[in-house]
Amino acid sequence: MKKHQRTAVGSVSGLMTLVVTVMLAATLGGCRSEHNEPPVVMAETTEVVRVTGEIESASSAFFGPPAVPNIWRYTISFMAPEGRKVKAGTPILRFDPQALMAQLRDKSNALNEKQKKLEKQQIVAREVVAELRLKRQEAKSDLDKARLKADIPVELLASRDYQENKLVLKQAELTLMLRMAELQKEQRVQDTEITILKREIAVLDSEVAQFQGSVDSMTIKAASEGVVIHTVDRRNNKHEVGDNVWMGRRVMELPDLSQLQVHLEVPERESARIAVGQAVKFVVDAVPEQQFYGEIVALASVIHTKSRSQPARVFDAVVSMKNPDLSIMRPGMSVSAEIHLEPGPGNSP
Repeated sequence: MKKHQRTAVGSVSGLMTLVVTVMLAATLGGCRSEHNEPPVVMAETTEVVRVTGEIESASSAFFGPPAVPNIWRYTISFMAPEGRKVKAGTPILRFDPQALMAQLRDKSNALNEKQKKLEKQQIVAREVVAELRLKRQEAKSDLDKARLKADIPVELLASRDYQENKLVLKQAELTLMLRMAELQKEQRVQDTEITILKREIAVLDSEVAQFQGSVDSMTIKAASEGVVIHTVDRRNNKHEVGDNVWMGRRVMELPDLSQLQVHLEVPERESARIAVGQAVKFVVDAVPEQQFYGEIVALASVIHTKSRSQPARVFDAVVSMKNPDLSIMRPGMSVSAEIHLEPGPGNSP
């Protein structure tokens, strides 16, 4: 009898334990729903490849030294602080213009000297031409007088006087021709001198404008609103004020924050297992407690070394983000990611 009672009590106790367990599970499930916790969407048994990378923008504007004739190396004199939000038209980058400004001063001084020389030449030309015109007028007057004397009939003069009048007329005609030739020659000379000076001034004026434009181009302004990102040099160091950079080098990036994506570097040994469409779970290293999800949308066709200091061979993968958080995400932030090797609907949130 006692044996049957113990069996009944055990059955009731087991049943109560089962009921409590079910109720506890339901309660926990309800709490989880109330807090909107993300569901577990990636099975723990799925094989993963752990990689690193960084956030980038699919569309970015890059800035570097301007194309200035005969200058190949530039010194950074100003950079907007990294991470600062800037508006269109805000100066974000400047290169040292001292060498250009010195050449601009030299060209401006040469232009001023040429302009003064032109003004002086024009004054001289007016004076010289006016003097020759006066001589030409005097020669015309002498010619008129000589003609009057030469028109006196031979019957009214002695033969010697008549011949002398004719010679004076001939000389007056030659003198007028000479004065006219001198005037025309001097006008051509002065016009040529003035034309040469004007051409030289035009060349100098163009050079001054070019140097002024080059000086202005050393200050770079944002073409649109964005967040400033400093790019890295060949040693993977951020560019900073005082650095010397070659023409064509990217110094600053202004990314479009509405087109953020993740750039991953996958080891070469994993290349055969990685494919477009595979799900990715990642965290931003600066905020490791928050998880994000995405999917591989592109794979590079070329394998390269990670960097000069890290000879490991990798290839690039681009991941589109399904739940980006623009309040914390910025291009250049490092991420740690897991690539799940079994693509499918169950691997993405």
